[in-house]
Amino acid sequence: MRDTMLILHFIGLAMGLGVSFTHAFLGPTLSKLNKLDAQKFRSQTKALGTMGTIGTLLLLGSGIYLILPYWSAIAFMPMLIAKLILFVVLMILITMINWLSAKDLKNDAENNKKGIELLGKLTLLTAVGIVVLAVQVFH
Repeated sequence: MRDTMLILHFIGLAMGLGVSFTHAFLGPTLSKLNKLDAQKFRSQTKALGTMGTIGTLLLLGSGIYLILPYWSAIAFMPMLIAKLILFVVLMILITMINWLSAKDLKNDAENNKKGIELLGKLTLLTAVGIVVLAVQVFH
């Protein structure tokens, strides 16, 4: 069962981190488009948000299972605690991006774009930080 959960965890990681990288590289392209084309482009990339959410849920579900053996010793594992804190931060950032994206599509709000772009960069940095900490903890 552990191997299955580890596989699901890595699939979730690929999906979630992949979306972060995609948004980081699509951001500059999006900023060069006119308002109408940018809005069309954002509505067509909405599936990426869904993929990121599914990946994050896979990470959460499998991560809970995978961390159970370490729970009794977590107080002695500061890097694991930092990784878990960064995961909570990641969840907050993703929620904020999803909220701003939904608001942007409904209200045609151009000013949300910069906020989403900044949150996307923070999300990418946070996700990479989580991966680095995971390698350090479970090395």
